[in-house]
Amino acid sequence: MNKAALIIAVSMLASRVLGILREMLLARAAGVSAEKNALDLAFMIPDILNHIVSTGFLSIIFIPIFTGYLVQKKEAAAWHFFSNILNSLGLFLLVLIIPSFIWMRELIELFTAASLSPELLDRAAYFGRIILPAQLFIFAGTFLVAVQHTRKQFLIPALTGVIYNATIIIGGLSLSGMGLEGFAWGVPIGAFIGFFVLQIFGAYRGGVQYLFYFKPFHRDILRYLKMMLPMSLGVGSMFALEFIIRSFGGHFGSSGISSLNYAYRIMYTLVAVFGFSVGVASYPDMSRLVKEQKFQELNEKIWKSLSRMFCILVPAVITVWALAFPIVRLLLERGAFTRETTEIVSSILRWYLPASLGLCLQAVLVRSFYATERMWLPTLLNTGVFAATIPAYLLTANALGIYSVPLVGALGALTQVLAMLFFWGKDNGKNGMKLALQNMSRALLSLLIMVGLIFVLDSYLDHYWRTIPLSLLIALCSILAAFLFTGSLLIQKGFGSNDATELIRELSNSILRKLRIKKSASNK
Repeated sequence: MNKAALIIAVSMLASRVLGILREMLLARAAGVSAEKNALDLAFMIPDILNHIVSTGFLSIIFIPIFTGYLVQKKEAAAWHFFSNILNSLGLFLLVLIIPSFIWMRELIELFTAASLSPELLDRAAYFGRIILPAQLFIFAGTFLVAVQHTRKQFLIPALTGVIYNATIIIGGLSLSGMGLEGFAWGVPIGAFIGFFVLQIFGAYRGGVQYLFYFKPFHRDILRYLKMMLPMSLGVGSMFALEFIIRSFGGHFGSSGISSLNYAYRIMYTLVAVFGFSVGVASYPDMSRLVKEQKFQELNEKIWKSLSRMFCILVPAVITVWALAFPIVRLLLERGAFTRETTEIVSSILRWYLPASLGLCLQAVLVRSFYATERMWLPTLLNTGVFAATIPAYLLTANALGIYSVPLVGALGALTQVLAMLFFWGKDNGKNGMKLALQNMSRALLSLLIMVGLIFVLDSYLDHYWRTIPLSLLIALCSILAAFLFTGSLLIQKGFGSNDATELIRELSNSILRKLRIKKSASNK
C-alpha cells in the first residue's frame, strides 16, 4: 500500500474497531431484542435519503469536475462549482428531510417487507427522527473531504469514522439508563463533530473558499446531476445488502434483523479496511490520469490495485472464516447476547464472507468507471443483479431460513464484480489484466486449499472454541490467525503469484530492518 492508502486503511481499521466496540456494547445492552431491531430499522429512511442524493458517491462525482478546473488553472471556477453544488444539493436534501421526519413511521412500514408490530414501528420511528439530521452534516462533510482528497490530504478526512463511532459509544455509555437512546443521539452529534466541524478545519487548511453562490441551473450543476442520476436511481451492493437486512430480516423472527446486522458489521470490517482504503486513495489519481488522457497507465494501475488487494484480502477472509465462532464469542457474547445467539451469528458471518471478496473489488472497480465518467454501466449492472436477486431471497427463505440473506447477497455481489471485470477489460484493453487475473486465480486456489484445512481443524477445535477460558481463546486465535494468514500467502507464492512474492519480501525486509534497529540500539 502507498502512504495514502495506508493512512486510510489504518483509519478504517480504527473506525471499524470502534464500530465493533459499539456493536459489543449494543450486544451487551440489548442482544437481539426488539429494542435493537428498532435501532437497526431506524437507519432505513436516513440511508434511503443518503442514497437519493448519492452522499456515498458525492466525492466520486465531484472530484473529476473539480479536478478538471484545477488542471486547467481555473481555481476561481472550481470554488464557484464547489459552493454552488453544496448550496443547491443541500437545499434539496433539506426539502426531503422535513417530510421524512414527519412521516417517519409510515415510511419505515412502507419499505419493510415483513409484518412488524406497532410497538416496534413506533420505537423505530422515534430513533429514526433522532438520527435523521445527521444526514445534513454527513452530506456537507463529504464535499469538504473531497476537497481535501484533491489536495492529497488524507489524514483529517480519515478521522471522520473514528470520531463518529467514538461519539456514538460515548452517547450510549452516557445515557445507558435510557435503553439504546444514547446510541441514537450519538449519531447526529458524531456526524456534526466528525463530518462537519473537523472537516471545515481540514478544508480550511487546504485553502477552501466557500461562497454564497446559488445557481441551481448552472451547466456544472446540470452536468453533476446527470452524473448523479444513475447512482440515485441505481442500487449499489452495500446499500442493497443493508436494505435487505432491514426489509427481509423481520421474516425470521424477533431476532432476525439484529442477528443479520451483527454478522454483516463484522464482515464489513474487511470491506472497509481492504476495499475502501484502496478505492478512496486511488480515486484522485484515477481522475487525474483520465484528465491527462493517460489511459494505458490508468488501466495498469487499476489491475495492479485489484490484484494486490485481492492477494491480502483472501488470507484475511480465510482467517475470519476459520475463527468465526471465537470472534463472535470474544466480541459479542456477554450480557443480553447469549451462546445461542453466538452460534447463529457466527454461522451467518461465514455465509457473508464471500460477499466481502466482491464488495472489495467493487470498491475499486466502480471508481474506475466513475473516473472515466461512465456512470450508467456499473449502475445498470448492480441494479439489474439486485433486482434479479429479490425473487431469490423470497424463493430460498423457506428452505434456507435466515441464511438465505447472506447467501443470495454474496452470490449477487460476486456476480456484479464479475460483470464489471468483463466490461472493464472489454472496453479498456488488457494492459496488466492477464497478470492480475493469474495472481487473483492463485489467491482463489489458496482459498480452496485453506478452506479444506479449516474443515479439518474445525473437527479438532470445535469443542475448545466453546469451552476454553477467554485468555486461552485469545492466545489460540492469535496463533491460528498468524498460521492461516501466512500459510495462504505462502501457497499463493508457491503457485507463482507475483503479488504474494512481493508482499512476503516487503514484510521480511520490514521485520529485518526493525531487528537491525533494535540490535543496533542494544549494542549502544
